[in-house]
Order: sequence, then structure tokens, then C-alpha cells
Amino acid sequence: LQQVLLNLVMNAMDAVTSPRALQRAITISTRAPEPGHVEAVVADRGPGLGADQKARLFEPFYTTKEHGLGLGLAICASIAGAHGGTLDVANSPDGGACARLVLPALQPEPVSP
Repeated sequence: LQQVLLNLVMNAMDAVTSPRALQRAITISTRAPEPGHVEAVVADRGPGLGADQKARLFEPFYTTKEHGLGLGLAICASIAGAHGGTLDVANSPDGGACARLVLPALQPEPVSP
């Protein structure tokens, strides 16, 4: 999971260094969207995603980066799924892109007397 978050932050950093970036800002937030789940969101103020890019983001070997391999988001989605979670990337209404990782929360083990 650490690798997933690192990859999402690195992608956001690449987006805000783009000449088309709205501003150089990245926001990382967490919350509990519903009982039993946790959510981590990495949002950037980069150029956002075109419709053709959005449709292919999780395909292995598809990249929007000049020197990218196209494996990062595919691997991240696989890791999220292996932990019972989901990963989605969409354009943010304020500009830029927003990656949303949702995972089941660990339930505390009952303590026996």
C-alpha cells in the first residue's frame, strides 16, 4: 500500500510540473467515506486527463509520460484489489486530476476476558 500511495504522489508531482499545470499544488487527504472503509485521495492541479487517457489509464504499458513504462497505475490497481479495495482516477471539478483509493478498514480483534 505504501507503494500505491508513493506512485500516486509521484504522478501528481509529474502533473504539476507540466507546462500546462494550473498551479503547483497537490492535496492529500484521508477520510472514512462509510463504516468499515477508509479513503485516501491524492489531488493535483495539473492539466487533468483527456477522455482518451481516462479510458486507458489502468492498461498495462499505456503511459502519458515521455519516459514512463505504463505499469504504475496498473500495478497500483492490482495491489488495491488484492487488499479488497478500489482505485479510481478522474478529473477534479477544480482542475487537475484526483486519484481515490478506497480500502476496507481493519476491524479490531475482540478482546477476550
